[in-house]
Amino acid sequence: MYRLFIHQDAEEDLEQIWDSEPDAAARILVMLEECEGNQGLLDRLTQHEFGARGVDEFNVSRWQERWHKGDNLWRLKVWDLEDKDLRYRIIYAFIPQSRHYHVLAIAPRDFNYDPSHPLYRRIINTYQEL
Repeated sequence: MYRLFIHQDAEEDLEQIWDSEPDAAARILVMLEECEGNQGLLDRLTQHEFGARGVDEFNVSRWQERWHKGDNLWRLKVWDLEDKDLRYRIIYAFIPQSRHYHVLAIAPRDFNYDPSHPLYRRIINTYQEL
């Protein structure tokens, strides 16, 4: 059975989004709650390039740079947020041995995955602590 956990860092990200864009925060929270209670949705969280626009609720892809370094890190974008120009990515890890997903960050889309960026370093450090 798959399980989803939201790391404290991601909870803090979500709290900040509540302050600036409550519609986005609410939709992200609903998406995470939907995933928590649905094994089929959780299974899709590790299907690279799952989720066509206009067909599915979200799109999933590997964090390619980290994937090539052996890290099981992913990102999810919610289509209806994209349509409203509320652009965030849910960044998470998958631990196959336990079948656990760990939401590590909720990042603005303009986060460019630059290794010198503090959010990048935070995500990698948290991932390595799992």
